[in-house]
Amino acid sequence: MVNLLRLSVPLTLLSAAFSVQFAYALPCNDNFTAIDTIQGTTDASPLAGQQVSTRGVVTARLYPGTKMAGVMLRATAPSVDGASSSLFIADAKAAEQYQPGQQLQINGTVTELKHFTSLTDISSITLCETTADVTPLTVKLPLAQLSDWEKLEGELVQIEQTLTVNDTYDLGRYGEITLADARLMVATEIMRPGAEAVALTAQQQLHMLVLDDGLLKQNPDPVMFAGNTLSAANTLRVGDTLSQVEGIVLQDDRGYRIVPSRQPVYQAQNPRPDKPAAKPAHALRIASFNVLNFFNGAGQNPAFPTKRGASTAAEFERQRAKTVTALAALDADVIGLLEVENNGYGQHSALASLTAALNKISAKPYRFIITSEQPGDDAIKVALLYRPATVSVEGKAAMLKAKPFDWGSRPPLAQSFRHLASDELVTVSINHFKSKGSCPKDAAAVDADQQDGQGCWNALRTASAKALSDWLRSQPTGVKTDKQIILGDLNAYRMEDPLQMLTSNNWQYLKAAEGNSYSYVYRGRTGSLDHALASKALAKQLQSMQHWAINADEPTLLDYNTEYKSEQQQKSLYAPTPYRSSDHDPLVATFQF
Repeated sequence: MVNLLRLSVPLTLLSAAFSVQFAYALPCNDNFTAIDTIQGTTDASPLAGQQVSTRGVVTARLYPGTKMAGVMLRATAPSVDGASSSLFIADAKAAEQYQPGQQLQINGTVTELKHFTSLTDISSITLCETTADVTPLTVKLPLAQLSDWEKLEGELVQIEQTLTVNDTYDLGRYGEITLADARLMVATEIMRPGAEAVALTAQQQLHMLVLDDGLLKQNPDPVMFAGNTLSAANTLRVGDTLSQVEGIVLQDDRGYRIVPSRQPVYQAQNPRPDKPAAKPAHALRIASFNVLNFFNGAGQNPAFPTKRGASTAAEFERQRAKTVTALAALDADVIGLLEVENNGYGQHSALASLTAALNKISAKPYRFIITSEQPGDDAIKVALLYRPATVSVEGKAAMLKAKPFDWGSRPPLAQSFRHLASDELVTVSINHFKSKGSCPKDAAAVDADQQDGQGCWNALRTASAKALSDWLRSQPTGVKTDKQIILGDLNAYRMEDPLQMLTSNNWQYLKAAEGNSYSYVYRGRTGSLDHALASKALAKQLQSMQHWAINADEPTLLDYNTEYKSEQQQKSLYAPTPYRSSDHDPLVATFQF
């Protein structure tokens, strides 16, 4: 069968809009094989290898200027057995010569290309004299079932609704944008794990589709979206919208997609936020930021490439510039960092390098907390920065390295601070729990994916949450205070077990304002892996809480990396701004006493 589109969405076939008519000088005969007969109702054509004559209306020209160039032909009569009514004509000259709306009679050989039932080895094409209408099939999301895409393979379709951008991860590599009829949330962000969450995740596929650039190449230059050129200053963010989406439904190795026949209409509905909300005078602001493998390679010879993060010194400079710009804008008194290279606290360490660069642009300089022992054996660690002008260090820096923090979840770091403006004592704990990936080899293991929506290592993360809570109740810094805060990347969404464990142990979840309660986008769904929970005494003093949406909504292509980018793109797609400085959004909690 014809295979042509990428992804998931729900559909309703209606009437549609676009009509073009032509008059022709040449008659076409009625001795032809119908397109649905050529397609058949199985994966391969029953006529594969045979020479046939068929007739249809051109609905689109595909892949002009490439080896795959051709036209899509729609049958003159609808299918009666559910077979596809469209056929790909693999002929570069046809793609150059014929326009949508023209009716053709074509002789060629039925061939199964990789994802297309096609006509190849074209021996003749007759431009028919009859008039032709090209009317896109109207599709409305959600689809009734995913198999509805198969019925639409090769068809010209028009999406009835305005669609929301849900993911741009593959925009740079494949020219693809994941769209849906609304912004889709991770199921376990909004409901408890289990059968209902799994069902919601599956049902969301019916709301989604992928819009492809139709270029048949990786790493396009320039990268386009809806007729716009992507750049550091001209972004496409999750939450923006596209309307009047129209094109051909195609399929490749990664699924279905729509190749547009005309440019959709773009609306920037989710503009970049300039800065976090202003901090009130004399308030205490605590933030956390996953800085995405901030490695400077100190102690290695050569320093680059590092185990993670930047591949070259030049990339590291680009990464550091974006990271410190973001950190400075937080205007926080205490900042918890995640994914910093675990290479000590010396002047050439990653943490020292980051702090020094930050202090060059920050109005009030920062220092970093030094632990008395190595913070675990992982390649990355958590860290704490603080402003001596607004807080003083009290007690000792404490780390928990016993189980379950001896492997997987990084040892948490806790430090008490005195807020100079209010004289209040607050203990801050920065945390980074085990991720959902790199699953156990034993599928029966307690940390294997339980198919409830929480992914792998949920038991370890939940045990980490319980151990962390008990540890903090013991006042590990030696400073007694009823004001404590847990923050960081817990690698669990809001309604998952680790968060439930903490709230059941009387930690108060600090909820961000509506519209700011997410920090991460993955596979077309939005949620928060980064959280803040406070003791009751501290939670009462909360003035504001937000995720600063500078990263998760932005295309990965706008990060510091130079790989797979032309020299021009390395300039146009990069700016030393906070945007796409990481894959996680920073978290900012402000307290007034």
